[in-house]
This record gives sequence, C-alpha cells and structure tokens, in this order.
Amino acid sequence: MRKLRTLKQAAKLRAKTPLAAVLRQDTRWSSTFSMLKRYFRLRPFISADDEELADFLPSRLAHPKLETLLASLRDVESVSKHLQGDGLTPLDARVLFDELLKSHPSFAKYLATDADIVHSAVFEQAVVKVLDDQAALLTDDEVAALEPFKRTQTHRRKVAAAPATYEQLNAIPPTSNMVERLFSIARAMLRHERHRLSPMMLEMILFLKINSSYWDVATVEQCL
Repeated sequence: MRKLRTLKQAAKLRAKTPLAAVLRQDTRWSSTFSMLKRYFRLRPFISADDEELADFLPSRLAHPKLETLLASLRDVESVSKHLQGDGLTPLDARVLFDELLKSHPSFAKYLATDADIVHSAVFEQAVVKVLDDQAALLTDDEVAALEPFKRTQTHRRKVAAAPATYEQLNAIPPTSNMVERLFSIARAMLRHERHRLSPMMLEMILFLKINSSYWDVATVEQCL
C-alpha cells in the first residue's frame, strides 16, 4: 500500500477511482483492517502488468488467505468500535471479549480474564460480577479488592446487617480511550503558534475541555 501512495502510482489511481491507498499505523487499533479492506476495493483498479508494482502485489495463492484474514478482522473491528463507545462498562467489555474469544481462542493470551497483561485480574473479575448482579459469588479476595467501593446498609434497629452494595463501579472505564483522546486533543491544541502556553495553562484548558459537560456560560459568569 505504501507503494501505491507514491506520486506516480497515486496519480494512476486517481485517474480510475477516487479511492486512495490506506497505510497501517501502529497507533491505530483498526488500521490493519482498514488497509486490507481498502486493498480489496482498489484491487480492480491495480494493473497486474505494472512493472513497478509487480514485485509488491500478493500472489494468487495469497489472496484466499488475505480474504480469510479480512473476514476474521471484521469481528475484531466490530469489537474495537464498540470498545471506543461512550458509556461502556467493564461488564460490557468483558461480554465483548468473551464473544470474540469464542471465534478466536488464540486471543486468550490478551483477552482472557486471567491474561498476563491484566493489571489486576481479581479486581476486574470482581467488578464484572457485581455489575452482572452476581455479588453473592464474590470470593474473599474479590471482596477485599472492592473494599474501597463498599457501602454497607444497616437498619436503624440492631438487626443483622444488610448485604453490602458497591458504589460507582459503572464509572470505572474499561479501556484507555479517554486518556488516548486527551493526548490527541492536547496534540491538536498545542500547535506551533501555541507553544508559549505554560504547562499550567495547557492543563487548565484541557481540564475545562474534557469536563465541558459540567460547566457553561452561567458557571463562568458566577466565577467572575
């Protein structure tokens, strides 16, 4: 695909289609899928007799494998899009991962509940159980992990305490989307003409932008 983005090859493509080549980017979750999907859309417009491209085009034997890979990546792309949505809870993410593991068991190394890359497997499993109304199935370790979120409700009279409930578990973000979006916003705001912004001022602007739903013009007027 990189070869198709050269001036000469890009001009050839523009003469046949408005579609342009898409490159894979390490920082984009779905770039591999986008690149492969675009290749199959561009394939009818790519000349097999082009000497500059001959050494870079996949062979006929490779195409069925690429089609299989594309079909497999569609499932991953669907899950990836859902993970980027607002309002996603750890339970939602766990359900998505479990469904993906059914068709792609090899992903267990990264998506299983006890995968090595999980920072706190016990805590995540505990949160999922509570959000799934299975708090009664919590192990002792899981109960301990949720202790900071615990709220015990007792009756006014001296009777047995009611079962504990856990607050604000829905507010726990299951992915790093919010942080990644913050970095993207910071990069977009800190352009050449704004390099004189102090770190404190930049932090204040980003804080207000990220939390814009909690303030409006009336709030600013009250502060003034």
